[in-house]
Amino acid sequence: MDETISYLKDRFKEEQGRFDHFENKCAKFLTAVSIVIAALSALTGLKGGVLFQVSSPFEVVIFLSFTAAAVCIACSWGHALSALRISECPSLPSNRPTADYLRIVDAEQQKLHIYNCYIDTLEKLKKAIDEKSKPLELAYSELVFGASFLMLLAILTAIRELTI
Repeated sequence: MDETISYLKDRFKEEQGRFDHFENKCAKFLTAVSIVIAALSALTGLKGGVLFQVSSPFEVVIFLSFTAAAVCIACSWGHALSALRISECPSLPSNRPTADYLRIVDAEQQKLHIYNCYIDTLEKLKKAIDEKSKPLELAYSELVFGASFLMLLAILTAIRELTI
């Protein structure tokens, strides 16, 4: 049983590290998307709001491309914020009843209780990590779509500038 508890301690430390890694990744991603939003906002004011002048079908496509990019990036920001939301990092029981229980039972019951505490906490920790990874994955996908629309916007804008 000692080897099993030692193994579970190692897994618990690894999972806590993964949880911290996801927290840090969410924070960095949210910062990056916020910078992209600021740049996109600056782009809207470029050349006196030329993006919002829709007098031809070509300019409508340019406007729609910008709008799609803005929506994708805004959704990405929302999902990154959702992934970052403060959630409880599950931890092992550290309250008085647990300590009192471990003090009064024999060594085998102590080991069994510690084993159960690790198993229960590891399951909660894995669930918390999974809950963070889903919105972060969505945020990344949406950012890729937004970047694709921005690339299309840049190409269309360059074509418009070269043909005018």
